[in-house]
Amino acid sequence: MLKNKKILVTGSSGQLGKTLEKKSMDINSFKWIFLPKEKLDITKMSQIQNVFSKHSPSFCINCAALTDVTKSEKDPSLAHKINVEGVKNLTRVCNYSESILIHISTDYVFDGTKKKPYLENDKANPLNAYGKTKYLSEKYVVENAKFGYVIRTSWLYSKNFGHNFYRNILREASTGNEIKVVKDQYGTPTNTKKLVEFIMKIIISLPKKGIYHCAGDEVMSWYEFAQKIVKENNYSNHITPINSNSAGVKRPLYSPLRNSQI
Repeated sequence: MLKNKKILVTGSSGQLGKTLEKKSMDINSFKWIFLPKEKLDITKMSQIQNVFSKHSPSFCINCAALTDVTKSEKDPSLAHKINVEGVKNLTRVCNYSESILIHISTDYVFDGTKKKPYLENDKANPLNAYGKTKYLSEKYVVENAKFGYVIRTSWLYSKNFGHNFYRNILREASTGNEIKVVKDQYGTPTNTKKLVEFIMKIIISLPKKGIYHCAGDEVMSWYEFAQKIVKENNYSNHITPINSNSAGVKRPLYSPLRNSQI
């Protein structure tokens, strides 16, 4: 039934897009179209329409986003343009084309005051511009997409691709220097491989549309995550725990996600 269906991946040059591309080599039952932002700018409706007209994808996995939390805070209009208006464009074209939209969101839609892992129906209350734009985008998908899924994830990282905490710590560890890491923010670090497997389960099983959570199984602080990274790569750097900088961007102090069952 799904054989030869086309899957479009937007923002394909990021860590999740690259992981999907690697996974696609093992899955020959679908036809994949990977488009980085240079080839598909989701803020431009005409570009999306042209791509859908050319390829007629059955699924669209939206990995395109401004995920830099600090940059989003400094330029909230840019964050809104990409993370909200871009997603509205995709939703409208997916609706017109009867394509299934799979939109990736974040634990940063929550304020971190719950002290227990968040469920899909917990109330969102984002603390910063990035979280606010991601919340607005997922709200739009849930309310307006004919065939739409929102997958929230937490502290996403790839060991092989992109700019992320895991690779940053490895780079620091290779210098042999002391590493200072925040100790008072907790989440559920999520390998992109796990998120890709979850996305494929969505595509194959097509559960009820709505919001789903996919995150790592361990709740830990950035400090504890850094310790784990250093240890599993056989480095011996001293890691110094520090408190969050309250003068910086507000971030949820506790935002683990409880995984959805499909």
